[in-house]
Amino acid sequence: MGIVGLGLDICSISRIQRIMEGPRAEAFLNRVYTEGERALCGGRADAASAYAARFAAKEALVKALGAPPGIRWKDMEVRRDGGPPYFALSGVAREVMEARGLEAFLALSHDAGVAAATVVLQKKGE
Repeated sequence: MGIVGLGLDICSISRIQRIMEGPRAEAFLNRVYTEGERALCGGRADAASAYAARFAAKEALVKALGAPPGIRWKDMEVRRDGGPPYFALSGVAREVMEARGLEAFLALSHDAGVAAATVVLQKKGE
């Protein structure tokens, strides 16, 4: 059957940097990122870039899934365990992916002040 979903998103790194330096930084980071993501990104010299890439990844997945009702930011955790980035899903994101029998492939990039993510969805085993 091939590709059944495709999502792309671009996020301004300076926008995330401004949020991180502002009065709502903690609320934003707590609402959007899991503890694992915060531990990984927060300790980096280029934290805004890492956060922006994950924000774009989450937006790209939501787009690829067709924005299912009830999906939450923390339902989607971007991980990288020495290989390519991938999603660890929970909540509505996991329920939708399992119900549709899908797997996600994720690519991240950042350059020229933006972070970008592409998500490709396909049926498992294809």
